[in-house]
Amino acid sequence: MRLRPLIDVPDNARKLIARMRPDDRRTVRGALATRSAVISYIQDRINKLSALTPWWDDEPLTPDEVGDARAAVETLRNAGKSDSEIRSWLLLQRARYDLRSFK
Repeated sequence: MRLRPLIDVPDNARKLIARMRPDDRRTVRGALATRSAVISYIQDRINKLSALTPWWDDEPLTPDEVGDARAAVETLRNAGKSDSEIRSWLLLQRARYDLRSFK
């Protein structure tokens, strides 16, 4: 998807971007980052977010994962855990699983 957002970039942010990219040919060291350098920086940040996609991807669970989750929920309920604690535990386990498969 292509977007054309209008972003207000303060001078302090432009200075920081210029310092983070001193070798960028579109930036003068010690000066403000140019428009193209700011766009490049923002695009790099978005690309890095794309690499994290497995952490929050909503793909459906496999039948084995559904069975494991049900067993875990039953065990946690028997241990007296609240619904919010169970939900947190399930999200943490999913993140760990996604992180392992991401490597």
